[in-house]
Amino acid sequence: MGQKPAKNLKDAPVVVIIGGGYGGITAAKALDAEFNVVLIDRKDYFLHNVGTPRGMVDTEFMKKLMIPYTALLKNGHVVKGQVTKVTDTEVHLQGQETPITGFKYIILATGTSYSFPYKVPHSEAQDVIPQYAEIADKISKAKNIVCVGGGSTGLEAATEIACRYPETKVTIVHGRAKLFDDGTFKQAFGDKLEEHISRGFPNVTLIKEDRLMPVEADGGEAAAQAKYVEPAGGKVVTQKGIEIPCDLLFWCVGARHNFASYEEHFAGAMERNGQLKVDKFLQVEGHPKVFVAGDISTAGPWGTVSCAETHGHCIAASIKLDHNGSAMQAYKAPKPMNATQLGTTMGAGCIPGPMGTQVVLGHFMVQKLKYDCFASKTWQTLGHEGLFGEKPVEGPDAQHLQNVLNMSEEEAEKLAAGLQVQADGSVDHT
Repeated sequence: MGQKPAKNLKDAPVVVIIGGGYGGITAAKALDAEFNVVLIDRKDYFLHNVGTPRGMVDTEFMKKLMIPYTALLKNGHVVKGQVTKVTDTEVHLQGQETPITGFKYIILATGTSYSFPYKVPHSEAQDVIPQYAEIADKISKAKNIVCVGGGSTGLEAATEIACRYPETKVTIVHGRAKLFDDGTFKQAFGDKLEEHISRGFPNVTLIKEDRLMPVEADGGEAAAQAKYVEPAGGKVVTQKGIEIPCDLLFWCVGARHNFASYEEHFAGAMERNGQLKVDKFLQVEGHPKVFVAGDISTAGPWGTVSCAETHGHCIAASIKLDHNGSAMQAYKAPKPMNATQLGTTMGAGCIPGPMGTQVVLGHFMVQKLKYDCFASKTWQTLGHEGLFGEKPVEGPDAQHLQNVLNMSEEEAEKLAAGLQVQADGSVDHT
């Protein structure tokens, strides 16, 4: 999943990046010209999960969200593997006896796991579309659908369904009194979204300040904890006693940090939720050559694409400075911004304005900015010319991997070809 090196970096330091999400690919691209970069991800494709709420009702659109890593790096390598354990000096891979060593820097960017269909457990691209075709079919046949969570994911999922199937009744269950009322954004943003739901989607009901009682699913407890739920009896009940007809339920809350690979060695720097404590340079506390990007970093301050990308740029800049013997660059958090689409017609955004203010955007601007959920832009970010613009490239050069990582020829060939990873979603999605 890479190209043969475009330049000679024989004596350049090695940087290992674990996790090929938004933070990982940003750092990898920024370091590729000067370092021997090896990015490890458990998938053989990049999932642009910003667009998955639309992908769950449109399988053809879903294909735009699965992007090959093949054009990302000109000199380094993206390899498929399951990282089982990380230390300051070793990276252990499932199916590989000898750990990876010899790197100067390591970047942890393992991200979060989230309920399907917003993220997926599949490591092979070929297994993804059939799952989305299955859920799209179930959505098309359901009469009553419930989405739990009133953040961007829940709102976008609910309104994509409502927009595609105007006869389907969709209910959003939100635990707070208002949308986006935690102080991050001016309240006018959440209020505009709520007004747009009321005005533009007569088949959507928003229930606030309430939660669901435990859900009994057809198929028992295991089914109730699965990627989506088909409730027994065709209904769910809230804590306040509201009975909601429900053929299909989606959990749009509950992201879980992927920490299994680092929890043993970095236990002293880990928060209870699995995030890693970092200093002002985004280094793990007490581990000066280990950096953290994305959702698993306590630097945050939000689990967004813009934060992950800012982490990646900052870490890459600091690694370059440190390697040259200069003082590193302190992390400066981006200002909060959000663009939430409501189907293909409505929505609102909130962006930084002058003098510390925030500006609320209307649906026209949000729909124009996010017409394809930034899919085309993300293909270009990964080195392609545009949607499906992949050029034929050679796979990773096993000889180069062998030299860079000081591996045996056999191990390098296996890694270049891509290692098998655990098939289910019970492990870290690294």
